[in-house]
Amino acid sequence: METMDDAGVVRLSPEVALVQTLDFFQPIVNDPQTFGRIAAANSLSDVWAMGGKALTAMNILAYPSKKMPPSVVEELLRGGCEKLHEAGVLLVGGHSMESQEVFYGMSVTGTIHPGAVLSNARARVGDVLVLTKPLGTSVYGEALYKDGLSPDEYAEFHLSMERLNMYASQVLQRFDVSAMTDVTGFGLLGHALPLARNAGVCVRISAGRVPHFRSYFDLMQRFLPTQTWKNTEYVEPFVTKDPGVTDDQYALIMEAQTSGGLLAAVKPHQAEEVIRALHDAGDERAAAIGEIEPAREERDNLISYLRVVE
Repeated sequence: METMDDAGVVRLSPEVALVQTLDFFQPIVNDPQTFGRIAAANSLSDVWAMGGKALTAMNILAYPSKKMPPSVVEELLRGGCEKLHEAGVLLVGGHSMESQEVFYGMSVTGTIHPGAVLSNARARVGDVLVLTKPLGTSVYGEALYKDGLSPDEYAEFHLSMERLNMYASQVLQRFDVSAMTDVTGFGLLGHALPLARNAGVCVRISAGRVPHFRSYFDLMQRFLPTQTWKNTEYVEPFVTKDPGVTDDQYALIMEAQTSGGLLAAVKPHQAEEVIRALHDAGDERAAAIGEIEPAREERDNLISYLRVVE
């Protein structure tokens, strides 16, 4: 709990540890089957962010049974099962309840060797930061809600969220990774903060190298989400920002993500090979976006754990 890691890890024996997590949220798209796939990919991600192997899952579902036809529930659960099947994860049950709003997700159990856990607390100075998926789900989600997405933009949006982080995790486990997390509700900076603070280092992010959805900067002028300030309030005391970083770039790395990619710190001499391997495995927008530096004391005796440069 102190490190805000992605999942709980409990040692069962010298060779095996249990990895446990759960997540659920409200629909981000209108199609129930697509939403089911996104929710499943998001829930499974935390096990892979720890370097573990997901084994079993249980559904968590709340919905208004008098308003939501059984066929819609079936489509939603089918979408979730599609991603479980893709990941080789067994559905072993779940729980549903009556609610005025729809919520769906999963609890997931996996395993890992205790010595192979990829925590968010061990980043090394000099390591290169790699992000495996583009950012932009909040702006695209707002645009979808207000009928502002084209078919191509919608495809880019939901296919990125449906993409399993299993593939990127499997690639990254072949390299010397010091720390890893996934990028979800706290945004890129919000998830980079515990990675930096836990290790007593500074995460330097080059804003111009951060991958994003192709129409992000055009759409954000009309569909900027209103909740970005929460992440800003959380991380801003620990951030230094170069004057050349634009407000739009800063909003991108601050906004909450749904089913975002993995953020990993890798040895610098392996960075190019890591990016090539991620591209070959299907994460074609993966990019090196920064480095790990020593932390520095800045204004008012606060430590600068995050530095954003052009």
